[in-house]
Amino acid sequence: MQPFFCCPKTTMEILSNTKLKRLRQAIDYSRQKLQPFREQRYETIRQYVGFHYSDNGAADRVPINLLELAINIYTQQMAARSPKALVTTPFRQLKPIAANFELAINQLVKEIRFGDSLRLAVIDALFSVGIIKSGLERKASVEIEGFLHDVGQPFADVISLDNWVHDTTATKFEQCQFMGDRYRLPLELVKQSKAFKNTDDLQATVKNSYNEGGDSKSENLSHGSQTVSDEYVDHIELWDLWLPFENVLVTIPAEGEGKPLRIVQWDGPETGPYHLLTFSPVPGNIMPLAPSALWMDLHDLANRMFRKLGRQAERQKTVLGVQSGSEDDGNRIIKVNDGEALRMDSPDRAREYKFGGIDQPSLAFLLQVKDLFAYLGGNLDSLGGLSPMADTLGQDQLLAQNASKRVADMQDRVIDFTKQIINSLGFYLWNDPLIELPLTKRVPGFEEISVPVTFGPDSREGDFLDYNLDIEPYSMQHQSPQMKLQTLTQVFGQFIVPFAPMMAEQGIGVNFESLLKMISKYANVTELNDILEFSQSTGINDRPMVGRFPQKMGTTKHISERINRPGATRHGKDAALTQLMLGGDVQPSEKAAIGRPTG
Repeated sequence: MQPFFCCPKTTMEILSNTKLKRLRQAIDYSRQKLQPFREQRYETIRQYVGFHYSDNGAADRVPINLLELAINIYTQQMAARSPKALVTTPFRQLKPIAANFELAINQLVKEIRFGDSLRLAVIDALFSVGIIKSGLERKASVEIEGFLHDVGQPFADVISLDNWVHDTTATKFEQCQFMGDRYRLPLELVKQSKAFKNTDDLQATVKNSYNEGGDSKSENLSHGSQTVSDEYVDHIELWDLWLPFENVLVTIPAEGEGKPLRIVQWDGPETGPYHLLTFSPVPGNIMPLAPSALWMDLHDLANRMFRKLGRQAERQKTVLGVQSGSEDDGNRIIKVNDGEALRMDSPDRAREYKFGGIDQPSLAFLLQVKDLFAYLGGNLDSLGGLSPMADTLGQDQLLAQNASKRVADMQDRVIDFTKQIINSLGFYLWNDPLIELPLTKRVPGFEEISVPVTFGPDSREGDFLDYNLDIEPYSMQHQSPQMKLQTLTQVFGQFIVPFAPMMAEQGIGVNFESLLKMISKYANVTELNDILEFSQSTGINDRPMVGRFPQKMGTTKHISERINRPGATRHGKDAALTQLMLGGDVQPSEKAAIGRPTG
């Protein structure tokens, strides 16, 4: 395999001066066309971080950050945890190798913290486009997007839209004539590296918080908008460009008209080094519709209404008015303490007056905007588990299942995106002769016993295409201990208890000690281990007790008593409150539900 970070001399003449000039012009044109998308993304991220994030955060206060709520809920639904790879093969003789290959990929995913990169890419896709660059470093440690990559280690890093370019004349990413990313490297490292050519005339470039079109980079939210001209080490900005039709990777200086620093024939995965995640394609357009673009207007409207109501509340006054000649009564009223007796000469000549206050129709409108945001966000209350949406558990579970259908398509896209990257990482892991990963295998049935193995060139058999790499979908979703306990309870009640006699005839028993310890762990009731005494040995050579279950199980009587307690949903409370503020009539039960808690 020819890694794309080395530079065969025979490829340096692929791009003529004329082609290189036209490539630079195409890059400038596409970067200009991407500027509105970068600006929209920047403004959306400013709202996402709010007013108190930094000096460059939102221009005004964001008291109800609906955008952050939606982004957080969707991220938890799609990339809450690091993915787990599954490796299978149709060839029986290769199954042991597939098992080792699976261990190696999952070890690599953990080592390079791919889960963190995937989560950032999902968040980026909610704002615009999620981009991950995968590859294999061979020559020396190279910094890409702030990460130093060790020799011989595959990597998968997030690329910001600020540092990205693709052929905007295409209508699909598959039709792009070029795509690439911009990054910074120490100038001295580039000049000394054998991977680069034509480095004599390179000059250091200044780190800037603005793109070439004048739009702000998202990094200046925390770094500030100043130009950094006093770096400790001189750096240079480079473009890595993938030309799919020529099947080459080109590295050129980001500034000036310098010659290519390297041109290599692409011999990696067919999908190329760049992987893109989008959620809502727009027919006839290459750029997708970002979910956050649908939420921004309602988010902005809700916060403007809330700030207005806040100003109204601050202007609200309660004053004591007295008629002329009753000033002594007014002074005595002001000085008297709560609960004390008060002498008044003219009680009917002193009254309390209220001025200003929150406009009730405006507050009702705000509640409607908030509900509309949750509706257009795909029923965020149900997705995020913020509050029950129905009066009964069964109805609420049905609503949650229907709400998840909107997320299902997005989850499928994330899984396909993840699978593509995992395949690329597996390709490098399988084909690179220098990679050797130390692994640990567990002995089935004896989890305490581990056997060290090494995944290297000598342990690989067959071709990479002989193996199927898949992703376990539920490995990427959050699963709390309570959810695990619920699943364990369902499996035990639905499959183990009914078939216990048949299982006993086949020599299958239940290790109740392990079961109770697992329940104690998942239920977070550690006191259960102190209550129970386990007299049997738990050594690694012991096996769970097996035997015939009693043919006649004990009779248990259950008495079901249904108790109806009045409840409330957030949606129902908001609807009743809105109706009251608009002067309408509500049922007594609806009015009583306004004061009840949800949940």
